Amino acid sequence: MNLAKPREYLHSWYLLLVTFFALFFLLINRNLILDLPLVFVTFYFYFKNGLLLSKFNRLCLYAFLFSFGLFLLNILYPAKELQTGQIYHISKLLIYQTSLMYASSSMIRLFLVSFLSMSSGAVIDYTKVILHLIVHKGLKLFWGYPILLAINSIALFKDEFERIRINARLRDLPRHDQLSLFFPLLVFAIRHSQRGAMSLVTRGLNHQKSFYFSYDLSNWDKHRLNLFLTGYLLLVGIAIYFR
Repeated sequence: MNLAKPREYLHSWYLLLVTFFALFFLLINRNLILDLPLVFVTFYFYFKNGLLLSKFNRLCLYAFLFSFGLFLLNILYPAKELQTGQIYHISKLLIYQTSLMYASSSMIRLFLVSFLSMSSGAVIDYTKVILHLIVHKGLKLFWGYPILLAINSIALFKDEFERIRINARLRDLPRHDQLSLFFPLLVFAIRHSQRGAMSLVTRGLNHQKSFYFSYDLSNWDKHRLNLFLTGYLLLVGIAIYFR
């Protein structure tokens, strides 16, 4: 059985750049019609890089709940300059047309930004990104490897928290005492950082370290990124023209 990780459709370093450009455009652009094609292309790369439909649906729900909360806040507590236009009555609630339009626009933009951000975290291999920066972009080892240690420790912290939480449940720990669960997790984090630092020191990490893999970019990666950047610049030009 071949357990090797499948080859990425787009290198994680380039996928990170694609995500950055997409988020930057979503933040500066005010035209939803131009946002949707960019989001569609970005998610195309995500799915080709291994984003699962189940995870996509779950992240979509999280992003919607987060953005809908902001929508409700804008409706319930509108700014004075937004209390204009036609007034809609829902029970004792007054909804101004201007605040409704502003809240809807903010909700859509926040939904797209948060959805894109969370989805990128599910498909981008940040370990590969850091190693590429170390090998090809001059990132110093004494910066890169502690970052790798911190990134790879996130999954360990999550597993440790689940073990502590299950242990507390088996012991029937009262809910108001479950805040104490964070103290063993803090001890675990300190011990993990000490073991990681000791491991880097005992292995003699220095600038002369050699790498077995090159973490290089293929010509197909560069071709796909060039196509994306061409379309991106076209969208930027259209957005500037209509503005």
